[in-house]
Amino acid sequence: MSSHVLFRHAAGLVCCLGLLLSAGAAQAHEFWLVPHDPLVEVDSKVVFELRIGVTWPGVQSTRRPGQVEWFRAIDAQGTRDVAGRDESLAVGNLKTRVAGATVVAMRTHPSHIELSGHEFTEYLAEEGLNNVIEMRRQRGLSDTPGREDYSRCAKSIVFVDGSSQGFDAVSGLPLELVPRSDPLAYAPGQPFKVNAMFNGEPLPNALVKAQLKSDPVVELQATSDAAGNVSFDLPQAGLWLFNVVHMEPSNGYDSDWESLWASLTFEIPAPGKR
Repeated sequence: MSSHVLFRHAAGLVCCLGLLLSAGAAQAHEFWLVPHDPLVEVDSKVVFELRIGVTWPGVQSTRRPGQVEWFRAIDAQGTRDVAGRDESLAVGNLKTRVAGATVVAMRTHPSHIELSGHEFTEYLAEEGLNNVIEMRRQRGLSDTPGREDYSRCAKSIVFVDGSSQGFDAVSGLPLELVPRSDPLAYAPGQPFKVNAMFNGEPLPNALVKAQLKSDPVVELQATSDAAGNVSFDLPQAGLWLFNVVHMEPSNGYDSDWESLWASLTFEIPAPGKR
């Protein structure tokens, strides 16, 4: 499905983001990996940082002890672990070893959050989780606190030696955004296709957001079709962030809902950088 565009001034979001962080509710906001250089050569060291927030630039975050379940990279030679250490702002690093796309994915352990009924409904609406809003309404729970276990599925693509082969590799994250258009061959203004997947199957009716690192920030939104596909008319080159959230009822004792938050970052280079 096609998208629509919103504009946000990054500087104007700093105060808002600080309030969210102080309230603790921002734990359920976007979480994404940023490579220090997304366009490199073979045998280059690539360092990744982690950002959390409602939009660019976000807040840089350290790798917390016990946070990461697994962190790995996929390229034409196969799969390997991404090196990293706790309490570091450089949450991971690797050396590129072959031309093409190196797809890096991080899966986190679950965390718990509890919001008031009003805050929880606002958060669900913001992320397009209208099915959960309706389930809570049908059960008479709209005003009760939202108790949620959430985990992260962050992914980033690095392009090596100007080649994009393997850009659409599936990493095995339980919730995943997979580009179906080649970022290195993309011309702004054309349809850029992304597929949302849950446990390896298409995820329909999911709100997918696309944000360009710029000032003002450009944000687009689209809802996935029956095959899990969305299409964006990306207006310009740059570093793009895509997000999607999926939530289901929980069987846990202290939580009512389980959610997965997936992100994807990659660079669409300007013609002169390709």
